Amino acid sequence: MKIIIYTVSLLALSIIVFNLAQIDLENFFSAQNFNSVILIVAGLSCLIIMRIMLLNEKIKKIRNKSEEA
Repeated sequence: MKIIIYTVSLLALSIIVFNLAQIDLENFFSAQNFNSVILIVAGLSCLIIMRIMLLNEKIKKIRNKSEEA
């Protein structure tokens, strides 16, 4: 499961970096920049969700250790 989480996080990070490079600073309020900003926000939310899933895995591991003892 960790491999999947890290792979999806890497893909989300690459989407964020790609869309940051696509933003046109001279014409900041164009429609193309709006699409890039939406994809950056989507990538950030994906990173947050993956971090929550990683924390969930750690909590399960700690819970299983405490139940065994």
